Amino acid sequence: MNGTTNTRILRIREVFEREYFAEGMDLIYDYRTSTEHEHRFDHLPTPEEIALRLPNPCGWVSGMEDSVINGGIALEMYLDADDESNARRIRRGLELCGTVSGVPGFVARSVSPRDGKSFYPESSRDQYTHYVYALWRYFCSAFATEEEKREIAALLVDAARFCETHVTEENDWTLPRADFGSPRSTVCKLWHVNPHEAARLPMFYAGAYAVSQDPHWLDLALRYAGPAADESMKLGVRSYNAFALFQMLCSCRLLHDVLPDAALKARYSEVMRRIDPYLDFNICRAADDMSRVDLRAPMAEWRGISSGKILPGCRHVLPRYPEAYALAARAVRETGETLLASLLQPEPGISPLRREVFRFVLEKFEPETYAPCYGLYLCAAWYKARKLGMEL
Repeated sequence: MNGTTNTRILRIREVFEREYFAEGMDLIYDYRTSTEHEHRFDHLPTPEEIALRLPNPCGWVSGMEDSVINGGIALEMYLDADDESNARRIRRGLELCGTVSGVPGFVARSVSPRDGKSFYPESSRDQYTHYVYALWRYFCSAFATEEEKREIAALLVDAARFCETHVTEENDWTLPRADFGSPRSTVCKLWHVNPHEAARLPMFYAGAYAVSQDPHWLDLALRYAGPAADESMKLGVRSYNAFALFQMLCSCRLLHDVLPDAALKARYSEVMRRIDPYLDFNICRAADDMSRVDLRAPMAEWRGISSGKILPGCRHVLPRYPEAYALAARAVRETGETLLASLLQPEPGISPLRREVFRFVLEKFEPETYAPCYGLYLCAAWYKARKLGMEL
C-alpha cells in the first residue's frame, strides 16, 4: 500500500498546488466552482462586493473565508515535507493577512486576488489560532532567517497587543473588526467560551513570548493559562467538529511547549490526552460520509444561493452550502484533521481504525474533480506521519 499511497499523495499535492492558489497570491482559496483552470475562481467576490460586506462581514461561503486556516495547515505540511520554498511562500501569505488591514494585530481571513488588497473586516479565533501556531512553528524551524524571525516576532507581538488592548471584560472578551464596526459574531470571542476554545487567548500571549522573550507576554499567558487548562478539561459528553478539536490541540501544544512552568506543562499534556478519544467519532463519521458521498459534487455560485440562515445576535446572513458539497467537504477535511490531531498528541500515534479510514478515503479521492481545497489536509497528515516515522 505504501508505494500506492505515496503516488496518490503526490498527485493530490500537485492538483492542490496548481488549482487553489490564485496567480500572484500566496494564499489558498477555499474552493473552485469550475474544473476549467481559468474559470476556477470566477465566483470570488469583487472588491465592490467585499466593500458592501456581501455575503456577510466574514466572507463566509464566498470562497475566501479561510485562507489563514488553510495556510496554517499548508505551512505545517511544507515544514514536515522539508520544502523550504513553499513554506516561505505560505509564510508570506500569512504575513499579508496580518498586515493588509493597516491595523496592527488584526488578521484578515483572506485577501482578494482581484486587487490584492480587499478583505472582509471580521476575523475569528480560528484564524488567529492557525496564524499564531503556524508562524511560531516557522520561527522555530531551520528555514527561518534572522530577518524572518524579526518579522514574525513583530507580527505575533502585534497580535498579542491587539488582544491585550481590545479583548477585555468591557468588550466582552471579543476581537474587534478591522473597521471597529458591529455587530460581531461569537467566533470572535476569546474568553468565557466553550472548553475547546478556552486556551486560545493564553496561546496568543504565549506565542508572542516565544518569539520575543518579553516577560510581559509570559506574565499575561500565565494569568490565563491555569484557568484555561481547568476549563479545557470540561469537554462534555457530546461530539465536537474535528476542526475544533484540532485547533484546541494546537493551542494546548503551543502552551505546553512554550510555558516554563512544569506543573502547567503536565496539565496541558493531560488536556491533550483527554481530547484523543473524541476523535474516534469524527473518523467514524468521515468513513460513514465516504460510503455515500459524491466527491464530484460541485459548489454552487454563492451569489445564486437562495437559502441560508441568520445567525443570532450578530444577524449575519450565512448562505447554505449545497448538501452534497458540504458532505464531500466534511468527509475529506475531517479525515485529515483527525489524523493531524492524533499526531499532535504528547505521544503521537495512529490507531488501526484511523489508518484504515485514511486509506479508505484516499482510495476514493479523485483530486481532479473535487471542488474544495481539502485534499491539502490528507497530504498534511501523510507528511506529518512520515516526519514522525509512521506509516499511513
